[in-house]
Amino acid sequence: MYCSNCGVELSSGWKYCPQCGAPAGEGGSNPFRNGRTGRTLVRPREDRQIAGVCAGLARYLGMDVTLVRVLVVCLSIWPPLVGLIFYVICWIVVPNEPLLLVPPANRTAADSGATNVV
Repeated sequence: MYCSNCGVELSSGWKYCPQCGAPAGEGGSNPFRNGRTGRTLVRPREDRQIAGVCAGLARYLGMDVTLVRVLVVCLSIWPPLVGLIFYVICWIVVPNEPLLLVPPANRTAADSGATNVV
């Protein structure tokens, strides 16, 4: 089986591609497989200015991040502090985007420095 995202050959037991992290197997792209929708509210690890709240809201709502930032600033000014309180609460409640770590490579005898002595 091959990854539909990057084309790497996958073992039949793998649930995710070790190269790109895409779901593998039958129905690998089905976002409802684990009971969650494909759209979740998280604070991204990139494209953040302070805590990533506005960037996460923009991704979740499908809006431009600049527009969301302007709306939060406007809500911070009028009515007083509403936007700031909203931002701090979202900073506390909304989780960070999970890290996608590459699985460790399989080490062979040649890689570990072991030599065959006869």
